[in-house]
Order: sequence, then structure tokens, then C-alpha cells
Amino acid sequence: MLYCLINTKSQIENEMRKLFYSIIALLIALHTFAQEVAKTGIKNTEYDLIKKISIKNLEKDTYIKDGGFVLDNSAQPYVFKFSDGLERRIYVYKVMEATNMSEIANLMVFTTPKNGKQIPLVVPNPLAEKEVWGKYIDDLKEGEKTIMGFSSCIAFVMAKEFSGVSGDKSKDEDKYEYCFPGNAMVTMADGSLKEISRVKVGESVLSYNLATNSVEGTLVEKVEVHEHSQFPLTMLSLIDPNSMIEATLNASRYDLKFLEATANHPILTTKGTSKMGDVKVGDVLFFYEKEANTVSEFNVFSAHKDNRMVEKVYNLITQKDNYFVNSIVVQKK
Repeated sequence: MLYCLINTKSQIENEMRKLFYSIIALLIALHTFAQEVAKTGIKNTEYDLIKKISIKNLEKDTYIKDGGFVLDNSAQPYVFKFSDGLERRIYVYKVMEATNMSEIANLMVFTTPKNGKQIPLVVPNPLAEKEVWGKYIDDLKEGEKTIMGFSSCIAFVMAKEFSGVSGDKSKDEDKYEYCFPGNAMVTMADGSLKEISRVKVGESVLSYNLATNSVEGTLVEKVEVHEHSQFPLTMLSLIDPNSMIEATLNASRYDLKFLEATANHPILTTKGTSKMGDVKVGDVLFFYEKEANTVSEFNVFSAHKDNRMVEKVYNLITQKDNYFVNSIVVQKK
């Protein structure tokens, strides 16, 4: 009986894999024929050459010329978070022939930033040579063997990129940028303040332990920088609720604290994690008071979306779940 159950499960998994690969191929075909983007099919030899193209910095290398090919990526990566704590990302490049700029394929680079692992997947169009499709299917299978979640992440990106339902990415609510302006002040582990644009990998910043209501240091593992775009910022102002007792209607007399970030950056509230753009007047955030070395609850006094636009934004990846920006607890994306 046990053997039969295992065998049945194996058959189901095999059928699901076949269905997955069929759906992937169908999405590519629909996208390409509907939009008439590619006029040339990728050749067997080209497939191998594209896989070997080295991209040293996925964040910055958005336009690459290598041999007879041009790689072009104008969008932010897709970011996935699994229960194992390992972040997965996929960067999508258009692949064109350098001579006539005819699009022949897409290159998806699957990566786990924490360990630097990269898996390139060349996605052909329906005009590709027959041998290419066999290599493509083999690479899909090998990717899933290499790291759990590869197939599901690829399937999600395929649906967003090739199904025609994602629309204009510039209008998508989640643009994958979770960042602060360069002049945002980060509280370092020694209590000093430093502009986020000047914080370096390996430095220690202050973080908040919600369980013990105490502060502690955490190391910066990565500094993310996004530029060459217009990033709208949401601005929150906070006030110590104790000062409200003697407050007047004149807001200029309040000792307000300010925080700016992209609308989708997560911050910690007394109700749990919330996006900057979803925070409302009256919500309660956590503010670090240096002299007392304590974290206090401050009320949101005002919230303004699209407060201003900046061309360059920053984000820190730390060992712990949060850090302080303008003395306010924010969470890493």
C-alpha cells in the first residue's frame, strides 16, 4: 500500500511538471505572436553563447554589449521571500542581435543575493530552432534541482511578463523599490547619525528588539542603490503623544519628527508591519530617544503621499529585521 501511494504521488508530480512546462511554452508563444516583438528565432549556437554572458553587477549593468548580442533591462528585479529566509530574485533582460537589434529571446537571471548564486535561463521565442527547446526544458529542470523554488519563481515572472495582464509596470502598485532618499539619517550602533548614502557594508547600525523593548546593533550586509528614475516619496510626521496635552492648533509649535520613503517600504507599527503609503493619521510608530536610550511610541500626526520626487534612493539589508531611519523603526524589505 505504501509503495502504491508513493508511486501515485510521483506520477502526480510528473504530470504537474509537464503541465508547468506546457504553460510556460504557451505563455511565451502568446506573448510573442500577440505583440509581434521578435522577428528572428534564436539559434542553437546562440543559446549557448548567451548563457555564457557574464553580468558582474545585476543592479547596475542594465545595458550590455557582448559579442553579437545586446542585453537590455529597464525594470527592477522580481523579489521573492520564502519561509527558509533565503531571498530569491529574477532579473529579466531582452536579448537582441547587435547587428539589426532584432529581439531573439529573453534572459532571466535567477539569483540568491545572500550567497551570490546565479542561474541564467534563456527564454526562446516560438521561432527558435527545434534543438533550442530541448535545452530550455533541460535548464528548467536543472534549475529546480539546484535550488528549491526556482520553477515557481520563473512561472510567476512568466505570467507577469508574458501573459499580457501585467499592464504598465510604471503604474504597478509595487515597483520593487523599497528605499529612502540619500539624506535620510541612519542611527549607527554607537548612537551617532549618518546619511544612508554614506553607510557602508560591514558597519553596525542600531536595531530594535520588539520582544525585549530594547535596542541592539546589527551589521549591514548590503547597501542597495536605485537611480535613473523618478521615485515619489511618502512623508510622515510623528509627535510624542505626551506633548499633545499642551498642544495648540498651531502645528508649528509641535516638535514633529519626519520620515520619507517610497510608499511600499515596510515600517513597524503597534499593529504590525505596514507600508509607508498605508499608514494613517493616528497610527503609532516606534521612535528612538537617544538621551534616554529607549524606544517610545509616537503618533502619526500627518501623512502625505507623493510629497516630492527624487532620482536616487537607498536601502539597507541588515542581519536583523529592522533599523532606524530618522530615529524611527523601519523594516528591511
